[in-house]
Amino acid sequence: MPRTISTMTISLPEDLKQFVKKRSVTAHYGTPSDYIRGLIREAAKRLEQEQLEVELMKGLKSGKGSRMTKQTWKRFEAEALQRIRSKR
Repeated sequence: MPRTISTMTISLPEDLKQFVKKRSVTAHYGTPSDYIRGLIREAAKRLEQEQLEVELMKGLKSGKGSRMTKQTWKRFEAEALQRIRSKR
């Protein structure tokens, strides 16, 4: 699915602007914008990981589990695919 690109302008004090410029070079990013995008992507991944951990802990605390059979797994997979398709 293609992403729509939009522009966001940020204002930084001169010392932070220079830091971003230098860091984009030393961290091997093409431009300061690439560097900032990389930082945002990393933050988003950390947030997703934290949310996943919270949901896993909820599952662990939710009570006694049940055995996962091949049939159960196939049903689970079909339900997940259906949910994914319905969000498109």
